Amino acid sequence: MKKLTKIKTSMDILQKNKWQLIIVIGLIINFNFMSCNSSKSNISQNDSTNEDGMVLFDFENETQTQLVKPQDATFEIISSGKSNHLQVNNGNTIRETGVKLMSPEGKPWDLSSYYQVKADVSNVGDEKMQVELFVGNDPDGLLRWYCSDYIDLKPGESKTITVNLAWTPWIFKPQIKINGLRGVPGQIKADLTKVTELTFCSRYNTEPNNFTIDNVRAVGKYEEKSPDGFLPFIDKYGQYKHQDWKNKIHSDKEIKEFAKAELAYLENGKGPKDRATFGGWLKGPKLKATGFFRTEKVADKWWMVDPEGYLFWTAGLNCVASNSVFTGVSQRENYFEYLPKKDDSSAQFYQEVDYATHGFYKDKRPYKTFNFYQNNLYKKYGDDWLKTFQDVAHKRIKDWGMNTVGFMSDIGVTKQKRTAYVGSIWIKNTPKIEGSEGFWGKFHDVFDPNFRIAVRNSVESQKEGANDPWCLGYFVDNELSWGQLGSLAVGTLKSPAIQPAKIEFINDLKNKYKSVSALNTVWKSSYKSWDQMLSSTETPNEKFAKSDLVNFYKRIAETYFRTINEELKSVAPNQNYLGCRFAWANNDVVLTAASHYLDIMSFNKYEYSIADFSLPKGVDKPVMIGEFQFGALDRGSLHVGIKAAKDQTERGEMFKSYIQGALRNPNIVGAHWFQYIDEPNTGRFDGENYNVGFVDITDNPHEDFIEKVKETTYSMYEYRKNNNLENKNSNQSLSKK
Repeated sequence: MKKLTKIKTSMDILQKNKWQLIIVIGLIINFNFMSCNSSKSNISQNDSTNEDGMVLFDFENETQTQLVKPQDATFEIISSGKSNHLQVNNGNTIRETGVKLMSPEGKPWDLSSYYQVKADVSNVGDEKMQVELFVGNDPDGLLRWYCSDYIDLKPGESKTITVNLAWTPWIFKPQIKINGLRGVPGQIKADLTKVTELTFCSRYNTEPNNFTIDNVRAVGKYEEKSPDGFLPFIDKYGQYKHQDWKNKIHSDKEIKEFAKAELAYLENGKGPKDRATFGGWLKGPKLKATGFFRTEKVADKWWMVDPEGYLFWTAGLNCVASNSVFTGVSQRENYFEYLPKKDDSSAQFYQEVDYATHGFYKDKRPYKTFNFYQNNLYKKYGDDWLKTFQDVAHKRIKDWGMNTVGFMSDIGVTKQKRTAYVGSIWIKNTPKIEGSEGFWGKFHDVFDPNFRIAVRNSVESQKEGANDPWCLGYFVDNELSWGQLGSLAVGTLKSPAIQPAKIEFINDLKNKYKSVSALNTVWKSSYKSWDQMLSSTETPNEKFAKSDLVNFYKRIAETYFRTINEELKSVAPNQNYLGCRFAWANNDVVLTAASHYLDIMSFNKYEYSIADFSLPKGVDKPVMIGEFQFGALDRGSLHVGIKAAKDQTERGEMFKSYIQGALRNPNIVGAHWFQYIDEPNTGRFDGENYNVGFVDITDNPHEDFIEKVKETTYSMYEYRKNNNLENKNSNQSLSKK
C-alpha cells in the first residue's frame, strides 16, 4: 500500500476539487495487486479496480519492467523507502524519446468509463523539461493527440500529469456521432475500449534528460446523460444552444443594442497616451528615423524601431478578418437550428469551399459553408457591415493597447494605414520532396529550379505592403515541419530517382566519397552503384549516415531561407523578413541557418511562459512570437484550444503573465495572439473550434479577458524598460520548439 505522500496530490488542489479527494482516498484504501497471466510469462500487472479508479502501473513489482519498452532511452526501477518508481534516462534522437508502458499481452485496458489518466512525474535532471503523456496509439494522429497532454518541470520539480479522455466530465450514453469539430460536449475522445500502450516522453528535448514516473492510474467516473434533444445544438447566431452566459445574444434587438453601446464607447476611446503615430513609445528614447520599421539593440535588449525612430514592441492580433471563421454545413445540417433559405438576405454568407487539411471534410471537398460571424455583422451594421467591421477593428485594437494587425488579416483593414501590420506570404505551387511528410504537407524541394520560380511568383502576387511604412515585414510560409535532425535528408532518400533534391544529395556524396564502396564502408550500406542508390527508396542506418544526413539537411535549410530572402528583398527591400513561424520541434542546425537570412526570427509558442526562451549558442537575433493563446469554456465555446484557462478572467491573467515574460526577455520584440475571433463551435476547415478570440462569434468582446489585456498592454513599454530576465543563464532545452 502506498503512503498518501506518494500520491503527490497537494491539498490546495483537493480543496478546489472535492471529487478528487474522494478519488484519492479510494485509491489509498484500494491499491492492491492483481496477477494477470500472459500466455508467454507470468507478469504481476497492477490492474486493481474500484468504483473510483484503476491502477495501471505503480512499479512495486519489478516484473512490470517486462512491460516497459524504451524509445531512445534506458530505464531503471528506483527504490525510495517503502516504494518504487520508474526512472527514464532519455536520449534526444527521435521525436518521442522515453518509454511506452504496455498492457499485458492479450489484456488491453478498457478505459472508456474513466474520465482521466493521471501519473506522477518528476524531473531528476539538471535542466528544465516537458514531460508528455499519450494514452493509446490511435492510428488517427489527431485522435491520438486529443488523448495527450504535457507539463513543464523545473529541475527537482514533481507534478501530476493529467490527460482527459472525454471533452467534458459528463458523457452521452449512448454516444452520438458529431462530425467536423474537435471539442464535442458529452463525447469520449477516441476508442478507449482496448488501450494497449501509454507513452511517456520528453517533449522536443534537444539534450539528454531524466525523469521519473509513478502511480499511473485511470480515475474519475462520468455523469451519464441522454442525448435526446441535443440536436440541433447551434442557435441562429452560431452560439452553443444548451448554455447561457454573460452577453449571450438572444435576439436581433440585443445584437443591435450591444453594437450601439460599443460604438458609442469607441468614439471616445483614446488608447494608451504614450503612443506615437505608428504605435511606438513616445516617452522612450528617439533613435534614427528611416521611414520604415527596423530593429536595433538598445541597452542589451532588442527592439523594433518605428518609422519615426521611436522604440516599438509589437503586440498584435492574427486573423483580423471576417472571412476567417466559416464553418461547414454540408452533411451536418441537423446541427443548426437555423440556416437561411436561398431567398433570404443572409444566404449571401454561404460559400462553396475546396480546402480542408484535416478532419471530416478532408475527403468531402468541395463542401458548403456558412459564416455566422459575417451574418451577425450584417445583423449589427446592415449593408455596410464590412466597412464598419474594418473601422471597428482599428478602434478596438487601439483601445485594447495593441499596435499591430497580425498574420492572415483583411487587406481592407491593413490598407487603411491606421495600425501597423505584417504581410502574409504563402509559397504556392512548389515542387515537393515526395518522401517527406509533415502536419501541413510535404516539404518544398528547394533544389528544383521551379522552387525559385514559385517563390518569385508567390512574393509578387502577395506583395501587399511592399515599401509601405506601416508594414513591419513579412511572414513567409507557416509552421513548416523540419522534423528531427536530418529527417528531410532521409525523406529525400525515400523519394523517387527523378527528385532534384535526391540527385543533388547523391552528387554531394559522389564529390565526398568518390566511390560508392567508400560510402558503403562509412554507412555500413550495400549499394551496388550510384545509380542503384538513386533508384532505391530504402533509408540508411541513420547512426552511421548521420553526418551526411545532417549536412544535407543543413543545405536544405540554408537554400530555403536564402532563396526566399533574395526574392523577397528584390520586391520589398524596406520590410523585414520575419521567417516561417517555427513551431513544434526545431534544432540548432535549422535555427542557425535561418538566422543568417532572417531580420527577425518568428516562433509560434503555445506555452504558459516564454520568459526563458533562448536561441542557439552564437545566435543573437530579435525574435517575434507569431502565435499564442489561452482558452476557456465559460462563454459558450466547446474547446479551450491548446492552453486551458478556467474562465475569461484567468485567460487575461495568463495573457499578462505570458506577455510580461516576453517583455523581460532581451531577444523578444513582440508577440501576436491567435486570433481576433473565436473559431466556430462547429469547427473551421480542419475541425478546430477553439475559444481563441478577443471577440465571440456574435462579435461581442470578451470583456473580462480584455480588462486584463489592457492592464498589460498599456504599461508594456515601461515594463520592458524596467524589467530584465531573472535568470540569464536559463536552460535552452525548452526554447527551440
